[in-house]
Amino acid sequence: MSGIIPAPQVRRFLARRPRPLVLLDVALAALLCVGLLWADALSGAHRAVDGELALRTVGIAFAALAVAARRLCPRLSFAVASLCAFVVAALGGAPQVSVCVALTAYTLAATAEYALWWVRPGVASLLMATGISIGRVSSSWVAVLAANVAIICLGWFAGLAAREHRNRIIATAEQEAERERQHAARIRQAAIDERLVIARELHDIVAHSMSLIAVRAGVARMVMDSDPAQVAETLGIVETTTRQALHEMRLLVEVLRHEHAVDPALTPTPGLADTAALADQIRSAGVDLRLDVRGTARPLPAAVDLSAYRIAQEALTNVVRHAGPTRATLRIEYRTEDVVIEVTDSGPSEPHRRKAPGLRPAAGRAASAGHGLIGMRERAALFDGRLRAGPHGKGFRVQALLRTGGIQPSDRHVD
Repeated sequence: MSGIIPAPQVRRFLARRPRPLVLLDVALAALLCVGLLWADALSGAHRAVDGELALRTVGIAFAALAVAARRLCPRLSFAVASLCAFVVAALGGAPQVSVCVALTAYTLAATAEYALWWVRPGVASLLMATGISIGRVSSSWVAVLAANVAIICLGWFAGLAAREHRNRIIATAEQEAERERQHAARIRQAAIDERLVIARELHDIVAHSMSLIAVRAGVARMVMDSDPAQVAETLGIVETTTRQALHEMRLLVEVLRHEHAVDPALTPTPGLADTAALADQIRSAGVDLRLDVRGTARPLPAAVDLSAYRIAQEALTNVVRHAGPTRATLRIEYRTEDVVIEVTDSGPSEPHRRKAPGLRPAAGRAASAGHGLIGMRERAALFDGRLRAGPHGKGFRVQALLRTGGIQPSDRHVD
């Protein structure tokens, strides 16, 4: 139904004030008044005394007036129409005045809900039946009584049906609006999730590569005059690292531009199997890194494998950035239901502290980790895992646990 009747239009139509429709009720009331007076004249009531004739005429006029005001005062209009119909029928007038009662009953039933819904139509029907019984306008007054009571009840039940139909339209419109709000919220959340994923990937790719380049460029500047061979080696490492970073950036941009157009052969995602190459890069930056793999290495889900690699990459990048030439250990432990990534360093050496006084101690490194530590926590939380980072002796330790036993990436993001 929502595709046929737009929800905002339905709400505006149902909530608008009834006064534009009052003119239609006035026209209907005028036609009813003329028709009922004509029916009253044809019924032979004109042979009654002048006082009764005038009273019936006034009753018919007020019953028609109640129809004109039924949208403005539903309860009062229904009561006036019921009393006027009783008076007209009791004086032997046209029983067709029950049509006015039926119209006001329709409006009253359609506008509100009542606990004892049968009381009002019952009272109106009883008044009409009593009036017809008293007036006995014809020999078949019993049939006239039944017909007029049926007309009143028909109007009431038609109003009940109209109210239920209106409520269903409103409920359908509200459900459609709620579905639209939920759909918009899901779209916004998906966009937020995508931005977080892109931000993490960009940070991990750029920060790691730029840290290695900065360290090697610093080394080249220091030995530029004394050791040209090491400068040439350093420039080669910088070139290789730059090309690798540009390649990963190009693949990421291709994925963002074309959802289905990327050649899978050109987009190998890194994983724990690539930690040996990662360790070589870190060693080239002056870190004495030891790689410790425990348990039986096994293929991991692609998303878990990538997140584990990125956590190790970011933790080792922080070692290069904050500790410089030092000793570090990358431990990878495969368990039945999870995998543990641990990076521990022994802190910067004393000579390096003197040469680079801007390096922060391990105790302050967690406070200055910035987006890197946040990204690692988010990656661990995606797979119902956890991440711990803090000082360890004179150095620093990062330990992450990621669940691998059938865990799907959750929607949580840990700040």
